[in-house]
Amino acid sequence: MPIIDFENARFSYDGKRDALDGVTIAIEAGSFVCVLGGNGSGKSTLAKHVNALLAPDAGCVRVLDCDTSEPDNVFFVRSNAGMVFQNPDDQIVASVIENDVAFGPENLGVPADELRDRVEAALAQVGLQGFEKKQTETLSGGQKQRVAVAGVLAMEPQILVLDEASAMLDPRGRTGLLRVCRELNDKGLTIVLITHFMEEAALADRVIVLDRGQIALDGTPEEVFLQAERLAALALDIPFATRLSQELRQRGVSIGMHADEASLEEELVSLLEGAGETPPSLVARKPHDIDTSVREAEPPAGETSPHLIEFKNVSFTYEPRSQKQHRESSVAPSGKQADWGRAPSEYWALRDLSFSVRVGEFFGIAGHTGSGKSTLIQLANGLLKPTTGSVFANGRPLSDKSVATEARRDIGVVFQYPEHQLFAATVFDDVAFGPRNLGYSTAQIEEGYRRAMELVHLDPDGLRDRSPFSLSGGQQRRVAFAGVLAMKPSALVLDEPVAGLDPKSKRQFLELLTELRRDHGMTIVIVSHNMDDLAELCDRILVLNEGKLFALGEPALIFSDESALKAVGLGVPHTAHMVNRLAASGISLPIGAMPSIEDLAEAIAETLAARHLER
Repeated sequence: MPIIDFENARFSYDGKRDALDGVTIAIEAGSFVCVLGGNGSGKSTLAKHVNALLAPDAGCVRVLDCDTSEPDNVFFVRSNAGMVFQNPDDQIVASVIENDVAFGPENLGVPADELRDRVEAALAQVGLQGFEKKQTETLSGGQKQRVAVAGVLAMEPQILVLDEASAMLDPRGRTGLLRVCRELNDKGLTIVLITHFMEEAALADRVIVLDRGQIALDGTPEEVFLQAERLAALALDIPFATRLSQELRQRGVSIGMHADEASLEEELVSLLEGAGETPPSLVARKPHDIDTSVREAEPPAGETSPHLIEFKNVSFTYEPRSQKQHRESSVAPSGKQADWGRAPSEYWALRDLSFSVRVGEFFGIAGHTGSGKSTLIQLANGLLKPTTGSVFANGRPLSDKSVATEARRDIGVVFQYPEHQLFAATVFDDVAFGPRNLGYSTAQIEEGYRRAMELVHLDPDGLRDRSPFSLSGGQQRRVAFAGVLAMKPSALVLDEPVAGLDPKSKRQFLELLTELRRDHGMTIVIVSHNMDDLAELCDRILVLNEGKLFALGEPALIFSDESALKAVGLGVPHTAHMVNRLAASGISLPIGAMPSIEDLAEAIAETLAARHLER
């Protein structure tokens, strides 16, 4: 008997459009299944049927041989099918971490002694041992997500459903979460993983692709990802390994199609080693180590580049002064916790931070979960005030209230999941809210609305009277973004703006940012966990580690030392990682520091051809 069985399941939220449209799938116990699909394809709806948060309008869903439409089965199903939502704030219920993790098993009637053991074990699995007494409200988004995962693991379910649970995690956190999933799956736990990260999907045993509530594709990762054109039509990408395999084959390299990087690397090493020795002229230049002493590089001689935002020796803590006296912040993570992030006793969100953002630049901010990124951007326009040090906007201190007020108007901040900022009855009222509060005239509000909607490529007339909550996820994010643009800021500071978007929507949003910088002269500051995006978009990147400045410079410098970045929970772009993996096997390529995937494929093909000529 399958542990999860959908038979022609249909479901509609409004009685007009089916979110699930005749879904029939059977998932065996012990499977590791990944569900993909564009925004609005029905992924989250399907997930909520697995643990009986929703029941089908027609057809049947059986979980653990129980019909989820039967009220008497709901408690049993939810007790054994744990679900982690995309936004951890949707499921954190307690103010203290250990109480939140204990909430689920306690409601299942787990005895007190066993409950304590389960909480400790679950927190250890997600690298949060030692955090038991911390307040959940003081955690970063990624740390909250790990608390949510621990709360489900403590219930010891037979099925684990993760709905974009890694969207807010840094590279180390995503790796840690996938490691936990694989370990639990090896012990027999059934995993249903919903993600937009194609590399995560490549690690599953089976991939199911949804499109408008229907099953579009179903098979092994290799079977699904070979259908690149079909996936592109469904707003999805293919994994890096599959793209590189395709690029190599187009250049005449005889290589198999791969969905995961490890198997591709293995075949490339075999091919390149078998082709003979590397000609000395083809050995790539050894990358420089990251200079972690870098604080700020001056612009080239003769150029002027005024500072839009400047931090001088800024430190910040969320803890009251009475709690932080006589404490030290130097306790290092240990054990499994070192695989996830910072220690619980490190109370400084930011410590002695000095840097500046130049007018007109595309500036990236990277760092592990809890490194202080979100705190930094709230300090950048005066939403928070430094505990010590000073923040300046256009050379003027934000400690001056009039300067801070002007900065909030001039520097638009877009928070994580900006669509959660939507609140008005119509799209027009939502976008016009900021300009109205700034005292704009009716004509200015109208002009600002139309301009902002056109900038985000939405129809100002067609959507004017629509409820923002009736729009797709991608459209909602654009409307929220339009609400910031309507205030005509000269700079934008964005905190993980593409988290949770499908690959197509993500590309469109990042192209929009590039357009705003190129065509409208906006300064863009973006916080991201995606190293490929930062490498492609940014002029400079600041890396935070435990609230301190770790490195600052151009992408080629920042990504020149993979081991240094890995040590602080980050990574490098996929192409650089493959170059480094091949170099570790003694194979160097004639390639620059920041290659595109086409550059990498060309370098491999050239190296193979050169070696054959040498022979």
